[in-house]
Amino acid sequence: MALPPRRPIDEAPTLASPCVRLCCLDDADECVGCGRTLEEIKAWHGADEAERSRILGAAAARRETRARRFPASR
Repeated sequence: MALPPRRPIDEAPTLASPCVRLCCLDDADECVGCGRTLEEIKAWHGADEAERSRILGAAAARRETRARRFPASR
């Protein structure tokens, strides 16, 4: 896999990684911590603001779906 071209520092995206250090991929290769897919995690560093925003939205939707499917035990 080829690395994406490097951007100058002043063009670096400002959206931070959603990583919460609970890295564990499920059977669908989705992180149970942040909700990103393995491909999204690998693409994050080279992604521009628009792509990072799309990834954040998709990850949030996956986390919400997971929370509905597997509610916390009380």
